[in-house]
Amino acid sequence: MTDLIIRGARVVDPLNKLNAFRDVAVEDGKIKSVAEEICEPSCEEISAAGKVLIPGIIDMHTHMRTVLGHKHAQRMIAKAGVCTALDMAGPLEDILSTVSETGAGVNIAVLEAAREGFTLSSSRPSVSEQEDFLDKTLEQGGIGIKLLGGHFPMDLDISESFIDIANQKKAWVAWHVGSTKHGSNIEGLREAVAAAGMDRFLHVAHVNSYCRGQVLNERDEALEAIELLKAHPNIFSESYLSPLNGTRFVIRDNVPVSKVTTTCLLKLGYSNDYEGVKKAILDGAAGVLADTGVIGVLLSGREGVQYWEARNTECVGSFSVNPAVSRFLLATAKRADGSFVVDSFSTDGGCYPRNVIVENGLLLVKFGALSLTEYAVKASLNGARALGLPNKGHLSVGADADISILDIEAEKAFATVVNGRVSMLNGNLVGSGTTFICDERGAGTLKRRGLSYVVKAPLSLDQIENRYIS
Repeated sequence: MTDLIIRGARVVDPLNKLNAFRDVAVEDGKIKSVAEEICEPSCEEISAAGKVLIPGIIDMHTHMRTVLGHKHAQRMIAKAGVCTALDMAGPLEDILSTVSETGAGVNIAVLEAAREGFTLSSSRPSVSEQEDFLDKTLEQGGIGIKLLGGHFPMDLDISESFIDIANQKKAWVAWHVGSTKHGSNIEGLREAVAAAGMDRFLHVAHVNSYCRGQVLNERDEALEAIELLKAHPNIFSESYLSPLNGTRFVIRDNVPVSKVTTTCLLKLGYSNDYEGVKKAILDGAAGVLADTGVIGVLLSGREGVQYWEARNTECVGSFSVNPAVSRFLLATAKRADGSFVVDSFSTDGGCYPRNVIVENGLLLVKFGALSLTEYAVKASLNGARALGLPNKGHLSVGADADISILDIEAEKAFATVVNGRVSMLNGNLVGSGTTFICDERGAGTLKRRGLSYVVKAPLSLDQIENRYIS
């Protein structure tokens, strides 16, 4: 008997050139059939009349940690319609060791952060230390590393060395751009693009973050970012759709530890110190990420200040600093061949409450800026292709049954199905467990730990550069 049949949805599958009303049958975690009408018994049915069904959403930038976060990130993304998430900083061990408490049935790939005092001995690690760090990350189940230049900048030559080593080892390398010379802005983006050159893979994180009007105006920065990415097809990128950023509110020696927090405070007219952060929270210009016991929320005003001070500032949170004009331009820009300049949607969410690929992405569809097919390319297919997951991002027979069902009128996810199992239905979370995405170097470790996993294909620059054209 078929495990699950989803009936009556408008099925949008870019890879198979499908945009029509269909039933979808699932068996043993795979797509069994897609047809106008499926007349057979099933263990479970979902009526999706009036809804849109797309291949499972892949969020290419999240934070799934419990350290300076909470244990509800998986539940939050599942409720938001996300099937697969790329975690962009770890800690890897924190995520691996907490899945018994945090699992919601989703797939997760993890990048470990390269950070002095945590994963590195200094801000100028030797080549040998860089290689050892990357090898250890891969062997423990991560797929690569993240450079935290915006928050904790390193000298440019060290970031360039990490990019070189990661490419030699065919490992993923992402960069929240910024160095000791240039910040998390359009100047930092210019620097990062030049560092990658034309023949090395680099994932540039949340491009919208560098188009906040810190150097030029927001529109001109976004247009320059688009041209930089067009000229460097070897660079994978994503951007998010929320006005909220994410940063650390931790104070050391009366100043924020994160350069991003400093930038936001100064841009919004606050002093770069304890009192400046406190006043920003009190005024509602900043929100502190708090654990309600069910989800993560942002607190501001007196409640936010009390939460922050009670934890000796060891908190993260958000400022509303992402301009609409740059978010719109980056979400919709295309190359001459019709492929997208910024490859994928992301949220920089997970534990942060800004998981809005569905909510804000569907607004772009309603506006007419994107078709549903184009939306599905950015929300699913491009991420699957880049990550080396050939069984995801489409609804071909035999593909992984990762499915996101969307309520366009309500602008929210109606159901999330991961590997054939319902994780969320009509707002109710019913999934459990986690499937990790690793490369072949980490499979043994995950197997020994008794964790569910799938092995991705090796990183391929050709796959990045040969973008899908809808």
